[in-house]
This record gives sequence, C-alpha cells and structure tokens, in this order.
Amino acid sequence: MSPGPDLRAGSALSAPDGTVRIIASTLETLDAEEDGGPALARALKVADPLSWPPEHNDASTRDWMRSLIRDHPNRPGWGSWYILANGRPVGICGYRGPPDDSGCVEIGYSVVEGDQRQGHAGRAVTLLVGRAFGDPQVTVIAAQTLPALIASQRVLTRKGFVLAGSSFDAEVGEILRFELNRPQPT
Repeated sequence: MSPGPDLRAGSALSAPDGTVRIIASTLETLDAEEDGGPALARALKVADPLSWPPEHNDASTRDWMRSLIRDHPNRPGWGSWYILANGRPVGICGYRGPPDDSGCVEIGYSVVEGDQRQGHAGRAVTLLVGRAFGDPQVTVIAAQTLPALIASQRVLTRKGFVLAGSSFDAEVGEILRFELNRPQPT
C-alpha cells in the first residue's frame, strides 16, 4: 500500500494563487488550540485569528485528531489541517483518517464566521482533493453536510462533488453525502 505524498505533520500546501495555505496539525498545535486562537497563532507563527474556534472544532475533535496522529504514525497528513489566509488562521479542514479498504477518504472543513464567503473553503477543498488523489489508493473522496448548509453544498458542487445519498442521525437529522470519484485517465 502506497503511503501517498510524504507530508509529515506540520507540512504545508498552498493554493496556486497564494491566497490560502493549509498546514497539517501536530500534537503541539492541537495542544496550543486548547488555550485559544492566539495560542494557536503563536504555535503556527502567524497573526491571531479574527475568532476561534470554527464550528465543529471543539475539544473532542482535537482529541480525535490526536488519536489519528498517534494511531497512524506512518500515514501523516490524514487528519486535520489549519486553513490560513491573510496571514492568520481562518478555519480548519482535513480528513477523517487514512483511506479505507475501498479507497474512500472523507473530508471536512469549517471557516470562522468573519472569514466565510471569501473562497477559503473552496481553495482548501482543492488542496485536500489534490493531496488525496496523489495517493494511488484513493478512488473516491466523500464529504457530508447538512441540508441547511447551502454554502457548504455549493463549495462541494463547484469542486465537482455530486450528491450520492443521505442518512439520518438522531442528533442532527438528515445528513447529505457528496462524493468525487478519481478522474479517469483520458
């Protein structure tokens, strides 16, 4: 099984236009986040975020990411990444872990409210997709969102994802699943 690109924790990827950069989380940055956005910014050596944390990024999420880093030391980069724009953290993005046996990997993202609707999520998704398809094991990339999150659905459809189905969660209700298949060689 190919490990994919050699992206250790703390590695960075940049959008071609230079407006967005994503940096893979480390145990140290996850720990810094526990003390808030300014502590995270110091750990990343960037300016303070407008606000922190973004939605869907709490202590349990960080615990889960720490476990991913520890459980997959030979598969770096398959956890959370920080989205940086304008010299500061503007959100998080990442994977729910390495690809499964069927070649599927799931992505997610969240941008702080004051930095939404500026293209940061779309650029981060482009970087995640490129990194994922750089691993020959990955055949499909999935993402889940809620029906009310129209902007999130637009990010996915603009990046080529298609609605693949839905499921029901007792806590949040309906969840939409979008997928993007690996492009076939032409």
